[in-house]
Amino acid sequence: MISPKSLVPIVTLALTISATTTIAAPGDRRFDNRQQQDHQRGGPRNKVARIFHALDVDGNDIITLDEFLAKSIAKAADQFARIDTDDDELISLEEFLLVHGDKCNNADIDVEALRACIAENSDAALPERLGGEARFDEINTDDDDFINLDEFIAAKTSYATGKFNQIYTDADGAITPEELFSVFKAHREHRAIRRACVEEQRDVDALLGG
Repeated sequence: MISPKSLVPIVTLALTISATTTIAAPGDRRFDNRQQQDHQRGGPRNKVARIFHALDVDGNDIITLDEFLAKSIAKAADQFARIDTDDDELISLEEFLLVHGDKCNNADIDVEALRACIAENSDAALPERLGGEARFDEINTDDDDFINLDEFIAAKTSYATGKFNQIYTDADGAITPEELFSVFKAHREHRAIRRACVEEQRDVDALLGG
């Protein structure tokens, strides 16, 4: 049996190593070595490296806005076709809601309580989400009751541009491996907190016989 006291130096050392670890750029031997190590143990750094290399089309170790948008725009036509089930080259509200309807974390989850729990345990709040009809209206800019391909691509471009602007933190207008890894890590931590809050709410409901 391991004494809890004996774990303190080990945990302290692990946290110290994690806090002082730096991220090497693609092309750097340290980056490639870490990528190989992560591949062996399935760590997140390897996943981020693969995402980075896929987006860094010209291989210059930064991701520009054009590179970031390229994959999103390239997938937009296929996504549009999957939603357009009657193949009339227009997406109706009914077709849109089949894919983008209100997905409110299951009916048994109190969203306001979930927001409060996340706020208590994280700096990042649960983002406000538009309902399916509100999202449809936002994309349907000409108000003709249908989303055409140009509107769909414009919405994808706007959303991706917003994500790009959230990821890069300096004034160079490009994403570095460090910035991508930082955002990826923050997303994983936020998802873990959200899962814990959902489980806590369900545990309370179970104890109360809900």
